[in-house]
Amino acid sequence: MFDWLLNRAGSNAATEAQRWVVLDVETTGLDSGRDSLLSIGAVALIDGRIDLADSFEIHVRPPSVSSKDNVLVHGIGHGTQQRAADPKEALPRFLDYIGTAPLVAYHAAFDQAFLARAIKVQVGLPFSNPWVDLAELAPAALPKVAGEVGGKALDHWLSYFGIPVAGRHTAAGDALATAMLLQRVLHELPAAQRQNVRRLQALAGAGKWLGAG
Repeated sequence: MFDWLLNRAGSNAATEAQRWVVLDVETTGLDSGRDSLLSIGAVALIDGRIDLADSFEIHVRPPSVSSKDNVLVHGIGHGTQQRAADPKEALPRFLDYIGTAPLVAYHAAFDQAFLARAIKVQVGLPFSNPWVDLAELAPAALPKVAGEVGGKALDHWLSYFGIPVAGRHTAAGDALATAMLLQRVLHELPAAQRQNVRRLQALAGAGKWLGAG
């Protein structure tokens, strides 16, 4: 435990990444300043291939159980919430898992905001891994496809590519589906660009403007 602290001390994430971590979170609501994490799911891409053996899933105990309407979204019942790991245990385990890997999520700002706040409050450290937002990267990398997808939601992209989803709206299920979409997107990019964090961030930034209309 706390290997992440040694790995992070005085280091910056490498520009060229062999290991990416694709993740998703479930929460008690949509407000990162008020609501809490309920679960984190993640899976790694190693040299562009999904490695199911390199995956992570944990339920995080909230200060109080979420509403019944919220439970209907993610299926994490009150009993599971009450038995979940203490955040002070869960978040260091998550940080151990990701190490210094770049992180990918669909609409990443949501996941990043919840994780950064929880890590700052529970662990007392900033959350410094680089992020790439697949919701921005996909239309930038595949502009012609983006016009055919029919919407900007993750479900639209998954449906277009026929990507199966086991456990939609669970953190682990959504992380795996997002990872499969990321594979499709990276396949369309030049090999020299696929593992370059800064280039993908720049391309995703361009995709943000493409999707603004």
